[in-house]
Amino acid sequence: MSRLIFISFFLFLGTNFSLYAQQQNKNDEVFATVGVNLPMYKQIDNDVIIGLHYGHYYPNGLGFRAGIQYTPTIVELDNYFGIPLAFTYRTGSKAARQRLEDATVEGITTAAYGVDNELRNGVGTFLLNLFDRMEFFAGLTPGYISGNSRMDHFASYNNGYTETWVEKPYGFSLSVDAGFCLNYTIWRFDLKLMPIFHYNLTNNIRYHKNYYNDASELVSNSIKPIRWFFSFSGGLAYHF
Repeated sequence: MSRLIFISFFLFLGTNFSLYAQQQNKNDEVFATVGVNLPMYKQIDNDVIIGLHYGHYYPNGLGFRAGIQYTPTIVELDNYFGIPLAFTYRTGSKAARQRLEDATVEGITTAAYGVDNELRNGVGTFLLNLFDRMEFFAGLTPGYISGNSRMDHFASYNNGYTETWVEKPYGFSLSVDAGFCLNYTIWRFDLKLMPIFHYNLTNNIRYHKNYYNDASELVSNSIKPIRWFFSFSGGLAYHF
C-alpha cells in the first residue's frame, strides 16, 4: 500500500511539473522599449525613441509583431509617431544553467590562449551565449510627423557662412526595417537588446544646406533626402 502511495505521489508531481512547463511556454508577449535613433549622416543629431509592442509566436519559431513608437524629434522635426509591423523568427530557448555553462566554457577556452583579439572575441561570444535566444525580424513602419519645425542653423567660416535647415513636404512616412533581438529570460520576463536598420521609402525629410559668401550672396545649395536610420533599444517583455 505504501509503495502504491509513493508511486502515485511521484506520478502526481511529474504530471504537475509537465503541466507547469507547458504553461511557461507562452506564445504571446508585450514589451516596452526605449533607445536612441541615429540618422546615418554627419552633423545630424540623434533622437530618443520609445515604444510599446505586442508579439505572437508559433511553435516553429515564426511569428509577428505590432506596436506603436514615439520620437519627440526626428532630424529636428517634432513629434514622430510610428506603427512598426514585422514578421519574426526566433531560435529555441536554452535553460539558464546551460546558457551560463556555454558562456563560461567559451570565455575560459578563449582566454586560455591569451591573444588580445581572441580575448575580445571571447568576451563577445560569452555575452552572446549568455542570452536565451535570438530573434530576427523584418517589416514596415508607417508613421506620421505631426510637427512642422523648420530649424535654421548658421555656421561662419573665413569667406562666408552656411545655413542649414530641415524641410518636411508632407507628414506621412513609410520605412522598411530589419534587425535582430537578443533575449535574456527571467521567469516570464525577457530583457531585450534590439539593433535595427531603417530605410525611409518616403522622401518627406529633406536636409538643406546653403553656402553664402562674405557679401551674403548664395554660392551653392544642396538638398539631401534623409533615408537611412539606425536605432538601438533596450526593453522589458512579459510573456503570457
